[in-house]
Amino acid sequence: MFEKIGNYLNEVIDIANKCPEKYQVKCFEILLDALVRGETTANVQTAQGQLPGEDKFGFFQSHGISQDEWTRVFHFDGNSFNIIVKNLKEKPISKKQIRLGVLLGTKNLLETGEALVPKDMLIDICKKYNAYDSPNFSTNMKKQKDFFWAKSNGWTLTVPGQEQAAEIIKELAQ
Repeated sequence: MFEKIGNYLNEVIDIANKCPEKYQVKCFEILLDALVRGETTANVQTAQGQLPGEDKFGFFQSHGISQDEWTRVFHFDGNSFNIIVKNLKEKPISKKQIRLGVLLGTKNLLETGEALVPKDMLIDICKKYNAYDSPNFSTNMKKQKDFFWAKSNGWTLTVPGQEQAAEIIKELAQ
């Protein structure tokens, strides 16, 4: 394992050094953790464009999402992003909930650099879209372990969840 880490350590350092100075240590920790967990170099490089302080639109650019596409799903007022899509293009409440969770995680990633999905915020947005099923809410999230990591106050959108978000944004923009 240490041999594998040694082979990529310089690359991790180089990527971390490209981050704004105040985020370099955190970036290094995140990348090294990903490396220890066995993430591929491609996944580590994908994370680079999604760190705090980077271009807010880097997520869209790195996933090939045009401005025309993302502005059909999100409104950007210069500081924050709001989910504005009308039709989630899903019928089952559970699938709507997952789509909203993925979009909320993306919204927070764009605003703060962290793909957080706070439970209370997700409940509020699910209610707005008539996608809140109280008895099954937590179960729906637990079934999507590839997309969401459980946290004390909600979830974090994973890299596969972010990739799913890109696909959903492109689909919703059609």
